[in-house]
Amino acid sequence: MSNVHELRPARPDPEGGEKPAYMPKVPWKWIAALLLFGAFAYGFYTKRETEEATAVRTAVLNAHKKDLAPLVSRYEDLIGKINSWVVAAANADKVEPYVDPRLDLDALHKGQGLYLRVSREHGKTADGLITGLDGQEPDAIARCLGLTPKPAAELYARGSFLTSKWIEQAEETDNVLKLRVIAEEIRQRTKRDVPFVAEAVQSHWLMFVLEHGDNRRDAPVDAYLYDLRTSKLLLRKQVKAEGVLVSARIAVQGVKPGAYATGAQTGAAQDCSIANELRALTGQGLTSFGSAPPAPRDALEEAKNAPAAEAAPAQGATSEADKRPTAAAKKAAAKSKPSAPPAP
Repeated sequence: MSNVHELRPARPDPEGGEKPAYMPKVPWKWIAALLLFGAFAYGFYTKRETEEATAVRTAVLNAHKKDLAPLVSRYEDLIGKINSWVVAAANADKVEPYVDPRLDLDALHKGQGLYLRVSREHGKTADGLITGLDGQEPDAIARCLGLTPKPAAELYARGSFLTSKWIEQAEETDNVLKLRVIAEEIRQRTKRDVPFVAEAVQSHWLMFVLEHGDNRRDAPVDAYLYDLRTSKLLLRKQVKAEGVLVSARIAVQGVKPGAYATGAQTGAAQDCSIANELRALTGQGLTSFGSAPPAPRDALEEAKNAPAAEAAPAQGATSEADKRPTAAAKKAAAKSKPSAPPAP
């Protein structure tokens, strides 16, 4: 029997254990150098990003918590009051009529006010209130009382960047790009919105209306009036519009100045009916329906100070145009003239 040996591939066995020249060599030194450089570059970039993010975040927080701190405090206090009053009213089982005996609705124009209208369902939570105010159409209830309050919906929208929830975005992110966007938005809104918010937070009273249905014609509304300085309730009543048809043009807050809408388009008839019910609760005279609801107090003041128009001709007086004979008169006069005598 012959010996069988296992076949094995021939392998070079260089002397000294070195690889032969024909085998590939791996440049480990260059690879290590590149890895080290990449790690250093990444660390340097990350450090710069972190430092820049920290600087931008610090600037944002300083602007919000230092430069805007007084306005932020007053805004949050006011919004907190409004939220608590509206939510409590919307969740109330019954609305008991109440009026402060010292209340004079006609005197409200002496102080600055805020007005808010939202559905009762939206008003049951603070978040729902904000949602319900978004896109809310203007009404004429305050106008029918002769008042021109600032819309609270605009205060919520333009002051949203002052809330703590909004600034938490800057505290929680390390993204430099996002922080830059937040910083730029604060800069722009400080310039654009702060003047309105600063004036609105100085308001003296708040009126808000909660709608029970889809419109103010078929369902009642709950009307509330608060003194913002003392946080006292001045008026509370559930009102059902009588639906008196008023043919009128009315300037509604939120509509472009000089533009008018009819009562059918804005619900002004129902709004003036609601306003009358509120006046009746205070024992004041009802609004009489003429060609238009009462003009706001500021409009009345402007009318008083405006230069007087040219006086119309007195009764019985005639202008130069009136003295000129009309074509019909000339024709009648020609017919009445005697004909010329015949020529001799």
